[in-house]
Amino acid sequence: MKKIIALLAAAFVSAATLVCAQTAGDPTLQGADSYADRTTRTINVEDKYAELHPTASNVKITLDYTPLTGEVRLYYECLAANFEVGEAMNTAMGVFQDFAVENGYKHYYYKAKDKTKYFRDSSSGANLRMARYNSYVYFTK
Repeated sequence: MKKIIALLAAAFVSAATLVCAQTAGDPTLQGADSYADRTTRTINVEDKYAELHPTASNVKITLDYTPLTGEVRLYYECLAANFEVGEAMNTAMGVFQDFAVENGYKHYYYKAKDKTKYFRDSSSGANLRMARYNSYVYFTK
């Protein structure tokens, strides 16, 4: 009985050594979980949606994209005097549709209610009143 247990233990150790040696030699096996990209990427979107927001002239659109979960947060920012919720919503839908096509997604679902925040832009010397529209969605394939 002791010989059988010793033989099984030796076989287990040699199999584990062989797997470790193959993993060390094969770069595709080293990062078996490297596909799980857990980082969030910030994407500055070029404003090619001017026809969707005609009253807002200088719009800054930013996406925070997490590839692992397919979550995207959109930030639409412009002067508060030129801000209209309908235009921001239409622009967000256009950005999401283009993003889905570019990244191979078929559908997107809203994770939270869209929010609008008004604030003073202290980074500029003029101390302008700004509006930021946030939309939070996730994409599925």
